[in-house]
Amino acid sequence: MARRLARTAALQMVFENMLGGDGGEETLSGLIEFTPEEDDQQFIDGVLRGVEEHSEELDETIVRYLKDWSLERIARVNRAVLRLAIYEMTYCKDTPCNVIISEAVALSQKFDCPEGGKFVNGVLSSVLKDMNPEINA
Repeated sequence: MARRLARTAALQMVFENMLGGDGGEETLSGLIEFTPEEDDQQFIDGVLRGVEEHSEELDETIVRYLKDWSLERIARVNRAVLRLAIYEMTYCKDTPCNVIISEAVALSQKFDCPEGGKFVNGVLSSVLKDMNPEINA
């Protein structure tokens, strides 16, 4: 399975968890029409676990980059996208940050709207600039 599909499945499970679901195997089997390969399943499980463990830290990072917004005002799907992307940017060093941002924008546009993608891009671009100060030079 392509990482993009694994990331989409992980997003949907993160979103379900935010709404009080468990995001377990039954959810995963309902989201995808195929069996993930072992490395994709490891990615999904790792990201889901990581986002859960670091959700408070991830939300604090999101809030730090909001301009005239509160966390509660962000569409839940975009909050899930931001949590997933910031987790990956911070803890998963095997994917370039620009790829993570591009896919996060695409996920936001798919599950929210084009304006949501612009919002996600703005927040994540700011996070990236602070993670890599040489980008500002």
